[in-house]
Amino acid sequence: MDIVKKNITIAITGGHVTPALALISEIRRMHPDWNLIWIGRRTALEGENIESEEYRLIRRQGIRFLALTAGRFTRLLSFKTISSLAKIPLGYVQALFYVARERPTIIVSFGGYIALPVVAAGAMLGIDCITHEQTHAPGLANRIIARFAKRVCVSFPETRAWFTKDKTVVTGLPIRRELLTAAKFLQTAATRSLPVLYITGGGTGAVTLNAVIFPAIRRLTKTFIVIHQTGHPSFAQASRLRDELPVVQKKHYIVAPYFDIGDLGGVLREAHIVIARAGANTVGELALLGKVAILVPLPWSAAGEQRENASWLATNGGAVVLDQHGLTDAGMERTIHEIMANYANYQDRAARLARTFPRNGSLLLLGEIEHAITSI
Repeated sequence: MDIVKKNITIAITGGHVTPALALISEIRRMHPDWNLIWIGRRTALEGENIESEEYRLIRRQGIRFLALTAGRFTRLLSFKTISSLAKIPLGYVQALFYVARERPTIIVSFGGYIALPVVAAGAMLGIDCITHEQTHAPGLANRIIARFAKRVCVSFPETRAWFTKDKTVVTGLPIRRELLTAAKFLQTAATRSLPVLYITGGGTGAVTLNAVIFPAIRRLTKTFIVIHQTGHPSFAQASRLRDELPVVQKKHYIVAPYFDIGDLGGVLREAHIVIARAGANTVGELALLGKVAILVPLPWSAAGEQRENASWLATNGGAVVLDQHGLTDAGMERTIHEIMANYANYQDRAARLARTFPRNGSLLLLGEIEHAITSI
């Protein structure tokens, strides 16, 4: 589509940086003259000073990052809840200031509480929004955002039932091209001779999932290469654990707080089993790549979205779902070995799903943005 308008600025916001990066890659490939800004959270966890992966990754892209202090409603009442609620008005004032100052051509939302004040500010100032919903069942913030949005793009056909029919379109999940083209991560024949487990809790890691995994590492590294994305909070503990392993097993335990996309594509390519949470982007990438997985949904995810995602992959692909409540290292090990004993069946199911999973979500989403811009 020929975009004739000049000085186009896209404000991107939301809690899911992975599909946003996929979209950014396509925008830069197709429209290198567009100006991109990001409005989001600078810290990974509320009340802490650890920089978020979105801040690090977006800055690395050379995109101007506007830090937003936003609060949210939570189900459990605590001091943090009260503190978070107090930040809600501040987030709306900040968002209104940013949007009024930047006057973006359009706002693209990837959902969550961080995006809601930005989208609302855009609506107040007459700036259109396109939102992308990654999950099967949207949370409260995303249902509100959809009311403001000109177009709602969804990853799965069944998600259309949650939104207004005439403004909802299935684009699929934006997937980063690097996941499909990455080089091998493990370079030596010695390490490639063992099956590979990849353990990840997403961009911030998963402290409770790591607590289940850590006691099993000494046993698992006898028969597996274990690649562990720990997140920053658990990295020091993982490093100490690796240092305590026998010399040979140290080579079998590869730890990092976070894998960038170049390495992640290679890791996923070589992994026999992926142990992960069940965020929409994780599940979508596992489906696309045809990976066998053990999923431990985050129990307190909004509207039970991670359990929905995990159940979908278990039904349609090669995944097993474990409940975090009562999960032990022995239970995790038992599941790993049960999968390996019947691996061909799990791999076949995963491969069949991969053949049907759309690979052009980024381009379809970009097409909706182009269409919206031409109609402004």
